[in-house]
Amino acid sequence: MKILITVDPEIPVPPTNYGGIERIVDSLISAYKQNGHQVYLAANPESKNNDTVQTFGWPALYSRGTLNVIKNAKYLYSVCKQIKPDIIHSFSRLLYLYPVFLNTKIPVLQTYQRAISTKSTQLALKVAGEKLHFTSCGEHMVHQHPIADKCTPVHNFTDTDYYSDDVTIEKEFLFFLGRIEDIKGTREAIEVALETKRKLIIAGNIQPGHDEYFNTNVKPHLNNPLIEYVGPVNDEQKLYYLQRSKAFLFPIKWEEPFGIVMAEAMACGVPVIGFRRGSVPEVVNDGITGYVVDNVEQMITAVNKIDQIDRNNVRKECEERFSLDKISKQYLSIFESMLS
Repeated sequence: MKILITVDPEIPVPPTNYGGIERIVDSLISAYKQNGHQVYLAANPESKNNDTVQTFGWPALYSRGTLNVIKNAKYLYSVCKQIKPDIIHSFSRLLYLYPVFLNTKIPVLQTYQRAISTKSTQLALKVAGEKLHFTSCGEHMVHQHPIADKCTPVHNFTDTDYYSDDVTIEKEFLFFLGRIEDIKGTREAIEVALETKRKLIIAGNIQPGHDEYFNTNVKPHLNNPLIEYVGPVNDEQKLYYLQRSKAFLFPIKWEEPFGIVMAEAMACGVPVIGFRRGSVPEVVNDGITGYVVDNVEQMITAVNKIDQIDRNNVRKECEERFSLDKISKQYLSIFESMLS
């Protein structure tokens, strides 16, 4: 297959710093190539993935704004006329695809990593018809959504080669990683640690506007030897903490689309204890790879029985469900069905 992947123009592939979707695309490009396919990329002009046949840099570097959308939509259509892809795997704006919908027969798989707009997807389906199919990184995202019958849930993946357990390392603490804000449940993680008398390492950034939450809910506890805040972490630091974690706490208070850090934890054999929100019930196999709970009290109970979880089974299930090989082949299977 000749596959054209599109990504919004703001961040290069691979990203130089943070960029969740861009990291996913970077790995998918390599996986598609390893499976014998030609891969082209439309992305930020500074993108440097070596496994693409060719990378096309968007002329407009901002995905929003009418003129920017028009520029990039016209450019994408010109790229399609030039390379004639068999299929487009879009991680970028649906609006970029309208000239392709109207003037070609190229099938498009639109992948969503966040909340899905009913209005934009319904309109696109009217224009594109059978050429358009969707995927979402969580099944819950399309529950009772009008496009449910046109959308296949495909979870995200993690690097199961990089993230792995080290049985020689002592498991010392509970671990929380996420933005330090209310919807991520940092305060709830602290409550669990204090009640269970377990050491808690908190990692994550404090975004503008959330300083008050940190000052009120986290900072007062930092004099307690059980609570330690280590700030933002890179991949190397994340691996260090995960390999030393007894459990990963994920007390989210919103409908998190996926939560890649759960898969990263599981790849290291770390059981995940998460609130029953968003993708948690899809990702965590209750009683096998961790526990799905409804509140702080149940999370406390789960922490106290965390030793009942077999870390080898946690790692094994992650490899089976959230590896690059598994997820890339799911996408390729969808491509084949769309082209048949």
